Amino acid sequence: MNKFINPFSDFGWKKIFGSEVSKDLIISFLNEVIQQEVIVDITFRNVEMLGLKQDQRRAVFDIFCENEKGEVFICEMQKSRQKYFSDRVLYYASFAIQQQSMIVKEKLEKEPDENIRKRWNYQINKVYVVCVLNYIMDPSRPEKYRWDIVRMDRELKIPFSETLNEIYLEMPKFVLPLHECDTLYKKWLYVLNNIEIMERLPQELNNQIFRKLKSIVEVERMTPDQRLEYELSLSVERDLSAALDTSFEDGMEKGKAEEQRLIAVNLKKQGIDIETIAQCTGLSVEEINGL
Repeated sequence: MNKFINPFSDFGWKKIFGSEVSKDLIISFLNEVIQQEVIVDITFRNVEMLGLKQDQRRAVFDIFCENEKGEVFICEMQKSRQKYFSDRVLYYASFAIQQQSMIVKEKLEKEPDENIRKRWNYQINKVYVVCVLNYIMDPSRPEKYRWDIVRMDRELKIPFSETLNEIYLEMPKFVLPLHECDTLYKKWLYVLNNIEIMERLPQELNNQIFRKLKSIVEVERMTPDQRLEYELSLSVERDLSAALDTSFEDGMEKGKAEEQRLIAVNLKKQGIDIETIAQCTGLSVEEINGL
């Protein structure tokens, strides 16, 4: 077993960033990713939100927190490519926006003055969604590992609104060696990519934040129950990956077999003899006769 846990496992991600004990880590990470000090303190929120109606899909966040100004932060770790992932991010962010409106309305309803109760002007606190991707989202741009998304005017190419901020980090594209990581932001990305295979914490990472991280992710410091939970989470992820690989391979095999049958049908139409078709396609004579 490696000395440090895998931060891209569900267990590892939430152990590093999702508890009161590690609050200073998520504050440091988010401030560096957002690239301005927007967080002084945070409050962890319920990671599960139900839809406005009973039949609506719910949202379950990896990390969901709020700073002292009421700004909201959703931090998602995605291990594998998912169709419509950016749409899912938008859907999740809408929950954070809707919840703000409901909180404001509840406060206004307690006002004795009827005019004040009607004064909500749709002002929304900023919502940041940080998505750490353990896969390549856009292979056509191998050098671009960070995407910053806001509502923008097409013509002027300037932000129209920065209420909703989406940041996507394609971690496999971040390949800087440690000695070239000249900011805390880059060091965070390096650590997430490499800590599982480290034997010790390098001198360049010997600061308070990464020493704290090291103490949290050391396998030998885990309780037996924590180690079992970690191993089970890895096992589930391996089983899911194996099932997906098998499904893909089965699909490829079925597609290949179907292609060979189509070739055989076309060769039969051209009057090619059955034995030759069997040699060309790998199909049996009985299969070709049945086409």
